[in-house]
Amino acid sequence: MYTHTRANHVTDDHAAQALTHMGIKGKKSGMSPKQEVDAEREVVMMITDMVGYSRITSQMTPEEVRDFVIEYHHNLAEVIKKKRFEPVEIEPSAGDGALIVFGKRVGENAAQMCRRALAAAIDLAYAIEQERVASTRMGLFMGHIVEAQIGGKTAKFGTGFAAASRLEELCDYFGTSLLMDRDVAALQDEERSSLVNIGKVTPQNLSHPIHLLSVYKPGLHRLPPDVDQTMLNDFIGLKNEAVDLFCGNEKLSLQPDFPKVRNKLGQAEKLFQQMSGTMDIATERVLEYIRDTPYPGEDFRRLGMKIYDSKRDPLGVRLFHLSKELLKAIDIEFYNALVVETGWESCFALEWHNQGDEIITINQKADGIYYIDRGTVISQDGEGQVLATLGSGNIFGEMAYFSKDRRRNATVVAATDVVLRKISNDDFEKFPVIQKIFKRIASRRQEESPV
Repeated sequence: MYTHTRANHVTDDHAAQALTHMGIKGKKSGMSPKQEVDAEREVVMMITDMVGYSRITSQMTPEEVRDFVIEYHHNLAEVIKKKRFEPVEIEPSAGDGALIVFGKRVGENAAQMCRRALAAAIDLAYAIEQERVASTRMGLFMGHIVEAQIGGKTAKFGTGFAAASRLEELCDYFGTSLLMDRDVAALQDEERSSLVNIGKVTPQNLSHPIHLLSVYKPGLHRLPPDVDQTMLNDFIGLKNEAVDLFCGNEKLSLQPDFPKVRNKLGQAEKLFQQMSGTMDIATERVLEYIRDTPYPGEDFRRLGMKIYDSKRDPLGVRLFHLSKELLKAIDIEFYNALVVETGWESCFALEWHNQGDEIITINQKADGIYYIDRGTVISQDGEGQVLATLGSGNIFGEMAYFSKDRRRNATVVAATDVVLRKISNDDFEKFPVIQKIFKRIASRRQEESPV
């Protein structure tokens, strides 16, 4: 049995008396109320959870569920309860999970404890890959716990249980069986070269971020056992460098730089595909975040990726609002094309431009149409006179596309730092209804701006 509490450590008179009043006693009975609760100790908590437990057991009889769960926990213990990982305690939960606590040996420091815990987690990850243990997610977190007796059973209390549980839950989102926090990772030695920075995340129900790391080794993370180690090392280096740029690093004076992050993660993803024949889900999650939010929000440096946040309206919804505003009507054909059938959205490639950058030049051949995701641009005639100012949510470049010679009839300059989404002529021509929408918008705006 285990729980967690946000209260201060229960060592003062009031806390001990309250526990005594509730019938909760420390392991050493007969002690004074102030000593009823065991001393605080530093541990590594591993929360595990079987993947697909409800689906697997849904058609089983109670006896079959019992036998299945007993076998699962037997297999789990067979991997973890080894002399080289001790001292370790395993407390099964209601069927599909367990709390595993790694304590310190006599004279041992936190680093040695963390290394044993990660070694056990890696062994378990390999056992899962080899199907000796049912597919299981693991979250490792270093923190402090105290213990007390409740109804004759020992209960563990500590704020770290919530974080370890969130780490386990995030494994599915990031496509891994193992996540650890930065404190566990920072104390590694032999496995340091295998550590991969996943990102800084604030999960649901937590008010603070967790720095996520995992281990990429041959035979894990969909990598073949005989993977080219040099290529794997290159991937790990690129991925870690990219995620540092993504999160920002005050110690290294690094500010989040999404354009560079996207380029480096793109290179890392190509390496991973060469090694495994598939995509690295954790890398895709960061790239997906950048596609949806191509610039750091005000609290990004502090909280990182907020997994629980509702996303902004998709590009199609935003363009539909724009067409509705400009055309003063709701067209069901446009709605279906923009909001329902959204395959075209992936053709809009992100571009970042600094203030003062010339994005398109008058008389140039048109090579695409732009959507302003963030920032402001101005259009100018050949004399440098400002013709129009366009902000977030607007499009430009569509008029040149629909002109006879397809040449730009204005220059567009970034009035601020801007994030744009551009669709090329070739991609644009694949979507006739989208062309129809933009053509009507271009006609409507003809009198307002010649961009």
